[in-house]
Amino acid sequence: MNKITKSLFPWHVSSFQYVLPFNRLSLAVLLASGSAHASTLEEVVVTAQKHAQGVNDIGITVNAFTGDQLKDNGVTTAEDIAVFTPGLTVNETAATGVPLYTIRGVGFQDYSTAASSTVGLYLDEVAIPYTVMSRGVLFDVERVEVLKGPQGDLYGRNTTAGQINFVSKKPTDDFEAAIDIAYDDLKVLDVEGFVSGALNESVNGRFALKSVSSNEGWQKSLTRNDRLGEKDQLAWRALFDISVNDSLSALVNLHYVDDQSDNRANTAYAGTDAGLATDFAAPYLGLDQYLIPGSQFFGQTPPWYSRGDNEAADWTNEYVSERTGQRWNLRPRRDNQLRGASVKLEWSLGDIELTSITAYDEFERQESNDWDGTAQLDSSNINDTELDVFSQELRLSGQSEELLWIAGLYYSQDDMEEQYHFFMADSVFGNGSIPFGVAPFNAAPILELDTRYTQETESAAVFAHVEWNFNEDWRLTAGLRYTRETRDWAGCTFDAGDGSLANFLNSSFGTSLTPGSCGTIDDDPNSENYIFSVIGTENVNDAFHVYEDRIETKKWMGKLGIDYAINDDLLWYATFSNGFKSGGFNGANSNATSQLQPYGEEELDAFETGLKATLLDNTMQLNLAAFLYDYSDKQEQDVAVTFVGNIAGLTNVPQSRINGAELDMQWLPGEGWTVQLGVAYLDTLVEEWQAIDQQASAWPTVVRRDASGLELAQSPEWTYNATVQYQWALQNGYQIELGMDYSYQDETSGGVAPEAATDDYELVNLRAALVSPNEQWRLMAWVRNAFDEYYFPAAYRGGNGPYVRSAGMPRSAGMRLSYRF
Repeated sequence: MNKITKSLFPWHVSSFQYVLPFNRLSLAVLLASGSAHASTLEEVVVTAQKHAQGVNDIGITVNAFTGDQLKDNGVTTAEDIAVFTPGLTVNETAATGVPLYTIRGVGFQDYSTAASSTVGLYLDEVAIPYTVMSRGVLFDVERVEVLKGPQGDLYGRNTTAGQINFVSKKPTDDFEAAIDIAYDDLKVLDVEGFVSGALNESVNGRFALKSVSSNEGWQKSLTRNDRLGEKDQLAWRALFDISVNDSLSALVNLHYVDDQSDNRANTAYAGTDAGLATDFAAPYLGLDQYLIPGSQFFGQTPPWYSRGDNEAADWTNEYVSERTGQRWNLRPRRDNQLRGASVKLEWSLGDIELTSITAYDEFERQESNDWDGTAQLDSSNINDTELDVFSQELRLSGQSEELLWIAGLYYSQDDMEEQYHFFMADSVFGNGSIPFGVAPFNAAPILELDTRYTQETESAAVFAHVEWNFNEDWRLTAGLRYTRETRDWAGCTFDAGDGSLANFLNSSFGTSLTPGSCGTIDDDPNSENYIFSVIGTENVNDAFHVYEDRIETKKWMGKLGIDYAINDDLLWYATFSNGFKSGGFNGANSNATSQLQPYGEEELDAFETGLKATLLDNTMQLNLAAFLYDYSDKQEQDVAVTFVGNIAGLTNVPQSRINGAELDMQWLPGEGWTVQLGVAYLDTLVEEWQAIDQQASAWPTVVRRDASGLELAQSPEWTYNATVQYQWALQNGYQIELGMDYSYQDETSGGVAPEAATDDYELVNLRAALVSPNEQWRLMAWVRNAFDEYYFPAAYRGGNGPYVRSAGMPRSAGMRLSYRF
């Protein structure tokens, strides 16, 4: 085996110790190989290409999970799926309550609520256009499908990375009902149940409900006696399958989610521990007692720095304005509601089927988060968000022995309003500037900001998909899509009503702004309100105004693939696909209008080839894939150089590339044994980018550095996951099941932001279950993160000054009783 082969297939014996640290998985795999007889695999049926197909019969890479698998693995949210899916990561770049999905290194590291994801999210074929809407609990799921690579010829929204389909369980003809009750040592009570059956001759219904509650938190403050982690989640879904007549049916979906839980807090850490130049990005109040000679704790380590404990963190509970006396509750917490409905109509028109999907979702939240991971108020925020999303899809499809075709139209409209209230009284731009002598803020500290913006997005598309079996063994797949999208944005960072921003601007520019005024500076030389054209005149206030802009994207994308059935058990495929993601706007706090300039669309050309093999008398399924991505104009974080300082911005990276390979295996090595293994390898590289050098740049001089050679953010070189399960029957008819799940994620670079790098980590989950003879009930005990691994899937600069980490969950143990009526 040569060097290249070894790097792509890490399960080779010579590299086994490296691939599986501490050998926690190897013992279970060796045990599994000892049995002599096995039953055959049952193939998962998916609808990834809008019609039912065996997951191993289609020429695309799909990771599919059944609802039972997700429950056993402890998957309760969309983010949890990443632990069991090689090549998928879910993290955050700031404490704004916005999860960020990345597949095979294709992701967008922007924390704004208004940012569109590179990974499409769909619930029962309805797009979830903003990832903040995906944070509800996951329940009553038939399966989850993770599709990798550009998508768009079959789905409402085009994406560059791939997509995740959540498929709910549907109403049944016969009566069914079940209840699951789980409780763990973190004092979390999880109750889920459903009832399904015929309501009359033409209507079947299904009602599912889930409640998650905990009155006791699990995170502990590093500096005081305080806990965080209470849960209060309620979700329900009502489905009605209506047979209107022999040719027309309707599926009505009504759903609701209410989440009033604590948010997770960050932990500040010393940047030098991670190889950064300093312990912090900027000083803040509290650090003065440790950094300024003669202070009380000079030379000591601040007690709020990370101690490598999953449960240890810190946060700010409240702020009382020194200007207005207003009291703000800043304890990390969410009050989110999602209400929605969809109607899917299927109408048989002879040999053609017409499908219509109409959907509307309304999402509201008031959410507070702590960026800085300390009890100081360097950076905390409250987000008030309102989202209204409407979509309509129409498609026609037909099928013969040789040809399947689908053609459709799609339209969506999203309206967003957000108020992003930012608290920074202890930061270097606020009162923290005073002991450290940072001018001009020490003379006029900025204590609060209030960013408000609206965004309206309208998207229309036409798409077509064809699968042609041009002979017995060969199939050609082609897809095409045209999208027109417009996005209108208007916003400004306002004085928060306390007058601190207005006071700073008045003292700096001679303005007469009042509390509540817009404070974003017009620094566009081509504008009639350009700050240097009106400064010193009576019109100087005109340089501070709401920024408005519109972007429009018109784009084609396509896909061409070929499958060859070498025999009944072996399928080879190759696919070329193109995808794009439209541009957008920066929803962060803004000092100047240059920071709010839109970023452009990104585009991905993807080539993939793979093999799907059914082996060992249908006891093993082995799927292999290799891919090459040409990534143009990747949307990325950057710096905006303005005359008021270097501030956060967004840009496009001209050229990047991603190479990789994946393995997915299911194996029944002996009677009662099940082994699953997933491996993903990524090699990412920025090939062309003259990035702004934040340290060397100072307005009006912009210094650029060659950023080629960097790895892309959130792109671990290796990820693995494995499941080993054994079940056997007792003489009295009861069954016992034992299982172990293992996952490993390699370290990641932060891309252009080294503070966003994460360390490698591995997780082990254990479970044991007792099943009744008629499978009417099942009692399972489990331990998650069995070795209490300290890990942090996300790290970043915590707002203004600290470097922070968002730690994963500590070890927990619990039991679940499932009962079918």
